[in-house]
Amino acid sequence: MHNTSINTFYDQLVHDKVLEPNNFLGHFDIFQWQDVRKDLSACENLQRKQFYKISILDGQATYHSNDNVLQISGKNIVFTDPKTRFSFSTTDPDFNAEYCIFTEGFLRGTNKLSFNNWPVFKDADIYVKSLSDKAHQDLLSILKEIKTEYQSTYPFKEQFILNKVFDLIHYTQKLDFDSDIKIKPAESLDELFFNTLENEFCNITTTTTLTDKSPSYFAKLLHTTVDRLNVAIKRITGKTTQDLIHERIVVEANIMLRHSSYSIKEIAWCLDFQETSHFINFYKKTPASLL
Repeated sequence: MHNTSINTFYDQLVHDKVLEPNNFLGHFDIFQWQDVRKDLSACENLQRKQFYKISILDGQATYHSNDNVLQISGKNIVFTDPKTRFSFSTTDPDFNAEYCIFTEGFLRGTNKLSFNNWPVFKDADIYVKSLSDKAHQDLLSILKEIKTEYQSTYPFKEQFILNKVFDLIHYTQKLDFDSDIKIKPAESLDELFFNTLENEFCNITTTTTLTDKSPSYFAKLLHTTVDRLNVAIKRITGKTTQDLIHERIVVEANIMLRHSSYSIKEIAWCLDFQETSHFINFYKKTPASLL
């Protein structure tokens, strides 16, 4: 279980493809299943990747996300983001896929949109949508336009490609359109907190430990007070800032216990417990519903 950098991703999984710099605001690339190495052992580790990924798939495959197992077959589109921890495997000899990957800098560009409440990027989990033959072909056509433009010398191709990426997103979201979906132009304090909380847990290892787990630390990061943060969060969740931080620590502890080779002492250290006994006592008090 770890966080996969873009360089590591190319080294481990993409065959004979060099990570080339471009003048875009963030990293962008597009490739096919044929470009992926046939040794997929690195994909089978539960991990986060430091980029967004759109996958248009045809065939049978399995995704693991935290404790969930998702079996897919046929034609699907899959969205993951940097907060999504997942693994992938397939034994289908006829499996095929087209991919595009991009970082936050590319996706955000110069706008101030918040993507945390967009359906395809919500909840730090895998988003999968089954596709009809027509929808599958429509999305592949958009991806083909992206691929063609990516090889061009058009000076404004970054904006063209970004617009087409949004076409992929909006096309998929409209397949599952809910009139109650409301896209906010900017993040509220509770959204900022949840986003910051996830970022703090994005790359936890024995060398990159949790910095702090106190409400005052998060309030300082958000340039607010603990009282104001508590009011904003309690209005939405009915819980305090401390409650949610503790719950997130438990989630991370569960993942490390089940999907890493870390000892209890190492897990305690990763999660900012100076003494292993303090972590054990904390974990013993965890409600059964979180275990």
